[in-house]
Amino acid sequence: MDRHRIVTLLVPCAWLALASCTPALPVPQVGPHVGEQPEIVPFPPPAAQPEVIPARPKDKGAVWVDGEWQWRGRRWVWQKGSWQVPYPGSYWAPAVTIRQQDGTLAFFQGGWRTRNKTGDATKP
Repeated sequence: MDRHRIVTLLVPCAWLALASCTPALPVPQVGPHVGEQPEIVPFPPPAAQPEVIPARPKDKGAVWVDGEWQWRGRRWVWQKGSWQVPYPGSYWAPAVTIRQQDGTLAFFQGGWRTRNKTGDATKP
């Protein structure tokens, strides 16, 4: 086989292989923390930990929620990611740590939220 023919066959195969390596991961709709009181923490969480995503469960409504750090009294604890089925009309408000104007760190814990009739977010 000549070189040109080999390249002509390999390039489409390489593109196909790359495309098949990146399946769409179903993730939740995300939204804000609204009207919640944060927990004041003394220092920010460490960098996120890498995770191996297990096979998707049979429930077709399941979405992957990434792992995140949670504040537990005096230290950060890693909460592993998991497949979860959202409540109808809900969204995921991811954990977030922000520096407030007075210099303190405010931590909002991740979790599911729903919108009430006025459009405000609430915990289910």
